[in-house]
Amino acid sequence: MGDRLTNLAIEQLRDALRAVGSPSFFEAYKTFFSTRIAFGTFLMLRFDADQPPLLLDHWIEPGKLIGRPLEDYMESSYAFDPFYLYRSLPKEGGLFRLADIAPDRFFSSEYYLQYYRGTGLCDEVGLLIPLQDGGVAHLSLSRRDGQGPFRRSELRSVESYAPLLLELLAQHCIAVAPAPVDQPGTARPPLSDAIRSHAADRLSIGLTLREAQIAGLVLQGHSNASAAKLLDIATETCKVHRRNLYRKLVISTQRELFGVFKHLL
Repeated sequence: MGDRLTNLAIEQLRDALRAVGSPSFFEAYKTFFSTRIAFGTFLMLRFDADQPPLLLDHWIEPGKLIGRPLEDYMESSYAFDPFYLYRSLPKEGGLFRLADIAPDRFFSSEYYLQYYRGTGLCDEVGLLIPLQDGGVAHLSLSRRDGQGPFRRSELRSVESYAPLLLELLAQHCIAVAPAPVDQPGTARPPLSDAIRSHAADRLSIGLTLREAQIAGLVLQGHSNASAAKLLDIATETCKVHRRNLYRKLVISTQRELFGVFKHLL
């Protein structure tokens, strides 16, 4: 782990270990982090494919954020969250910074500008670890504008304990939130399906599956090249589909695209 465990770290980790699976785990876990890194939000979630996130517990600094960011996230905007969408997760998990896993145009996307920065948040790091039952456990720590971005020294103080912290997070998540039982009608349709349905039902516009997929990826913050790579098509082909998409919607910018489909958030 690099540095020798201090007596305080041993005591805090022992408290968290003893509390795994119990209501007191969240506070014990948060205490360990709070002595090493400052944050404005501390959220513990479980992600499962094609399902909304499950909020296990949370802490948000009272009166500091704008609007209702947690409610908006849990209702719909999680579909644009790079942590929720991250697919290159190693089996041992890891500590990730938002800037390291976000799509290449995420920080100029309307979602980021309106829904993320609009709440007063400026930076985020997260622990992510795959679970044996197929889900992913996630711990999110965010910083407010007044706190400034996370400093490298702060992240190093957490990174050295990451293997233990990830294992504790995984064990607690499995204990309190086992894999959900499949129930008809509970899964959220893919964003591309929601986009196609809205275009057809509300706008009387027929979008192809590829056009809807590209619309979703653009809204999530992907460039043409990035979207093309994910869809395994040529960048020029992606550009053609995007032009056709914009022509059908009678728009010309990503901001206008967001305006058409922002209610899906």
